[in-house]
Amino acid sequence: MKKLPVVLLVLVVVLCACNRKDFVKKLVGTWKSDKYIIHNSGNSNTVDMTAGFKDSTNVNYQLVFNNNNVYNETYITYTFVKDSTIHVHLPLDTISIDTLTQTVTLKMDTLRFVDTTVTPYAGTGTWELINSEEDLELLGSGSDTSVRMFNILKLTSGNLNIQNGFKEYDLKK
Repeated sequence: MKKLPVVLLVLVVVLCACNRKDFVKKLVGTWKSDKYIIHNSGNSNTVDMTAGFKDSTNVNYQLVFNNNNVYNETYITYTFVKDSTIHVHLPLDTISIDTLTQTVTLKMDTLRFVDTTVTPYAGTGTWELINSEEDLELLGSGSDTSVRMFNILKLTSGNLNIQNGFKEYDLKK
């Protein structure tokens, strides 16, 4: 009779270990951005920000989890800045000189455009499952030593839904 609690404890430990292996197996792989949502006022009001996330701030977003607890994160950010230049018309017949007032008039146009800066990002670090596989911790390495914590809302073989504060990421394999 005294062996029964020990056997049950061993059985629970073995089942938990198998469950963790299956969980990690689902997590390992390349994840791409599918949806990006901002929660306002305690998750009661949500705003779908996917278009801006995928088209300008995090273009081609990928998060890769390896078996050795290393992650790689890559994306491209586009920054748009209004700019302008002044174009002076030539030839010289477009210039007028008023000899009485000693003023020179140049025919000019202001050309307005948008200056686009493309900034690629590639980060790496280590990942760890904590709090009974409910949370995912990303610890950056190199120049980025930030620690980011994500609550795992859903994990299947093809869908990873995680939340960091008011930001929710839906990733697909």
